[in-house]
Amino acid sequence: MLRAQEPEILVIGPARAAEALYQEFGALVDADYMPGKTLLRDALCDRFGLSQLAAEELCDELEGAGLVRFVATPEGVGWNIHPDPETAAPDRMI
Repeated sequence: MLRAQEPEILVIGPARAAEALYQEFGALVDADYMPGKTLLRDALCDRFGLSQLAAEELCDELEGAGLVRFVATPEGVGWNIHPDPETAAPDRMI
């Protein structure tokens, strides 16, 4: 009897997601808060085949872990992508 093949379950952790975003955008996404977060979400959807909801939740997790951070300075705003969880600063405002 042939058994249906189990679908592969892909687990994407924060470090892997941050590294993928870093490869896609580099260290900085030059965009305001919502447009930038939408770019990050869409990149995760495209790269890993995630739903928009799952990618939004992953973006929230990355932000909470300090792996992606919205930065506002007198020079401008943007998203900093920090793919190294060992040196990321969770919930730190810049």
